[in-house]
Amino acid sequence: MVKWIAIGFAAIIAIAIVYVIAAYNYPAFREATRDIAIVILAVFQIIGSILTVALLLALLYSMVALEKLATQTVLPKVDLLTAKLDDVIEQTQAIAGNVKDTTTTVSTTTSYIADRVVSPVIRVSSLLTGVRAAASFLARRGQK
Repeated sequence: MVKWIAIGFAAIIAIAIVYVIAAYNYPAFREATRDIAIVILAVFQIIGSILTVALLLALLYSMVALEKLATQTVLPKVDLLTAKLDDVIEQTQAIAGNVKDTTTTVSTTTSYIADRVVSPVIRVSSLLTGVRAAASFLARRGQK
């Protein structure tokens, strides 16, 4: 492979030497090669411009395809997800309302039971304790 690279460099150097000699000896040759070089550069510039336009069109097409994909695939799924989340939020608010009502009912029931059931039981228990203490006191009094 190195051999072919060396041969290529040698050929380029030989062509360059022949060109310099021909350009020095024949001024018309120099003008003709200048014109040919300008035409070749113009052709390459046109090719580059055409490729740039092609790349811009490909980029534009990919952007349109990406927008189409987003509007047809992603946005409907986002809308569906938003609707489901709205339903979940409504259900959560309903459950929170039920919990609030239940705690209010439990609080009211506890107060009612404390006022209507526990207070009379405590009074009766206190009365019985007092009667027992009085009976015990009277029973001891006679023993002395």
